[in-house]
Amino acid sequence: MLGLVSATATTVAVSRPWVSATASVTGLPPLRAQVDGADVAPLAAALGVVLLASFGAVLATRGWVRRGLGALIVVCGLAVLASVVHPGDVSAAVEQGLSARGWSGGSYDASTSPWRWVAAAGAVGCVLAGLLVARFGGSWPSMGARYDAVGGQADPKVTSREVVVTESDLWRSIDQGRDPTQTP
Repeated sequence: MLGLVSATATTVAVSRPWVSATASVTGLPPLRAQVDGADVAPLAAALGVVLLASFGAVLATRGWVRRGLGALIVVCGLAVLASVVHPGDVSAAVEQGLSARGWSGGSYDASTSPWRWVAAAGAVGCVLAGLLVARFGGSWPSMGARYDAVGGQADPKVTSREVVVTESDLWRSIDQGRDPTQTP
């Protein structure tokens, strides 16, 4: 849960405005521009989605694959953290946003929002959760194997004379782990 919540927080925080700026131009109303986290930290935006998918995959994997996924999560979380702590040129992005609205230079007032630090906290949570997955994930229970194939052998309860006729028989055979489309 820590990983899913942290990855969600990171992904959402990167998509929100990190900096808002207001400039005054004679003869125009105040010009406002916002710079989203994805504009100055595109790596964090991309890896936030990777982290979300990775934590979803943790549920579906087992053993050494799950532990390797934990290591991948740690690396991605650290990359997101570095990208958030040292984003691209924020002032250039603010000035570009103001210029698109008619600003031609001069002073402007800028304010930051806490979304950047929410993204950083989410990245730290992802790193911690990834470390837990890498260390202990191999021994955690995995998804049920109810619908996995039975060791490559035919089910001894199925005879070659059995014919699936009704829809309920189809569902019953699926519940028993058999593929009703295959001949026994």
